[in-house]
Amino acid sequence: MTELHIPKGEHGQIRLFAVNRPIDVMARNLREIEKTALIDDLLGVHAPVGTAELFPVSDLAGVGLSRYLTDGYAVTQAQIAHDRTRLEALDGYVLLLFSSAFDGHETTLTIGSDLTLIGTYGEEQPDRAAPPLTAEAAQPYSGVPSLTPKTPPSGRAGGAMVLLGMLVMVGLILWWLI
Repeated sequence: MTELHIPKGEHGQIRLFAVNRPIDVMARNLREIEKTALIDDLLGVHAPVGTAELFPVSDLAGVGLSRYLTDGYAVTQAQIAHDRTRLEALDGYVLLLFSSAFDGHETTLTIGSDLTLIGTYGEEQPDRAAPPLTAEAAQPYSGVPSLTPKTPPSGRAGGAMVLLGMLVMVGLILWWLI
């Protein structure tokens, strides 16, 4: 048994496991029980729907697991380069477990003999750094306070504005009906 620690607040990580059960047993299991139940059985914990993938590597014929990770999940080539030989040698079933399975909570998984951790890969995140705002107008409370709200026109000017608005609305309705 191997313990796998998932830190609090983790996101954007993908853990790739090789499934150590025979291919024919896995295929039979998938025919007999739901995939989500089989994933839970392999992990020993419940993985919410959509937070894990289980599939045979043969489904990626022509693409390969390395390219599936880089094109499908934005894992960088540099991360894949370290494990490329292992990824290309895999056969049978693999399990991808996403950070979203833990909902940001710190977790320790006890991985049994049915799974072998191949690697943990981070999805490439866009650079969201922005230069600091230094303009005086960007500083808090730097605007001119308005103590009294502006009052709308009243009297003859206010009435004329309401009448003009109504005439425009009637004109638009008539134009639309014709």
